[in-house]
Amino acid sequence: MSFRYITLLLVLTLSGSAFATDYTSPRAAGMGGAGHAAPLLNDAIYMNPSVISLLPAYQVSMSHETAKGPDNTEPKVLVENVSIQDGTNSLFAAGLGYTRKTYGREVNVGAAERIFEKYGVGIGSKFLFGSDSRTNAQDATLSAVGGPLDWFQGGLIVDNLIASDKMKEWNQYREFILGTKFNIQKIMLIYLDPHLVPGKPGDSFGYEAGVELPLMSDLYIRGGTNKNSFQPALGTYGDGHGFGIGWAAPRMSLDVALTKTIHPVPTNNFLFSVTIL
Repeated sequence: MSFRYITLLLVLTLSGSAFATDYTSPRAAGMGGAGHAAPLLNDAIYMNPSVISLLPAYQVSMSHETAKGPDNTEPKVLVENVSIQDGTNSLFAAGLGYTRKTYGREVNVGAAERIFEKYGVGIGSKFLFGSDSRTNAQDATLSAVGGPLDWFQGGLIVDNLIASDKMKEWNQYREFILGTKFNIQKIMLIYLDPHLVPGKPGDSFGYEAGVELPLMSDLYIRGGTNKNSFQPALGTYGDGHGFGIGWAAPRMSLDVALTKTIHPVPTNNFLFSVTIL
């Protein structure tokens, strides 16, 4: 049985049960968590499953993140992730990811279908478990993506579609995200992702905004910021910013990011990932 059919089975099993981005890769973190309209590599599993159908590659990714308070103080957090994604089938593409955090573990599944050449729809599911202080929970996400213009691509995502009381124990609420990507003369990529979280206590509006600059055909630098956005390492909403660099070889991608959470508690984060295509 091929990987895509195993993943389809997992989707059907879990989806009956969507996610503020539960895991942020070094690429996305380097842009402040932005990039929902055009996640690359295995980011699509978490940020916008519909994009999996537009990424015709088979790839495996592993990442490691550490977060510490100023001067090596608390909180001290560890996030490790491994994922696999198969977008080679234009009719059905899927991905599966496992994330281990200091406060719990998560399994994410995403599946997508291409509608037209530059349009796709997707569904995602996740299962949260392994925390002594939080109840095991499941939820699902719906998403769509489209590229109507050469210089613009957009996506719509509804995260935490069910938004049960169990999900609220994980500080996750139903979230509506508009992802946008602007390609400025192929020398600058701008991402702006406003989102609305109606059920969350406090301010319901937030955003992620980032820039990616291709220095050469295989080297990229990134920077970005976020406001009232989910901070995966801390498992709560807050503010922060990030910077990163990436190198894309023909069969491998290396990404590094340094991020800082400003609110609700200050942390300094280091992220590193390797993706094999």
